[in-house]
Amino acid sequence: MPYTPPLPGQRITPALLAGLSAPWAPYTATLTGTTIGNGSLVTRYQQAASRIVVAWTLNWGSTTSGNMPVISLPVPPASLGGMRWSGDVTISRGTGAWRAGSAYLADNSNSIATYALTTAAEITSSLTTAGITMQSGGWIQGNIEYEM
Repeated sequence: MPYTPPLPGQRITPALLAGLSAPWAPYTATLTGTTIGNGSLVTRYQQAASRIVVAWTLNWGSTTSGNMPVISLPVPPASLGGMRWSGDVTISRGTGAWRAGSAYLADNSNSIATYALTTAAEITSSLTTAGITMQSGGWIQGNIEYEM
């Protein structure tokens, strides 16, 4: 829904305030770099004016395979001549400790790239390089905020 700012002098009402931010909504994302198999992907987003917030959880199944997911967007980002946004990722391989990661989106892209933090404090899109062996019951979840 396009954002229309309140007019000068317009009376602030509950309906006006409710219209400034849409509710969270599911969307069907496509994945690159990961084959879901018998896992699942849950994606949701919210629009508030020109701000988009995306959240996702990739639940790893016994036949899920690949590396860190690249997730399609619900709404294209603004074309701002080189702007980049980052977000957070958390990874559970299914047992043991969680691993931190990062999400990245450039304004000339149509998808969110995700990365895992390695033991050398670098980021990589390769689970193997990060030393992570995903198991059934593991998950990769994250969020990012960007301008549309």
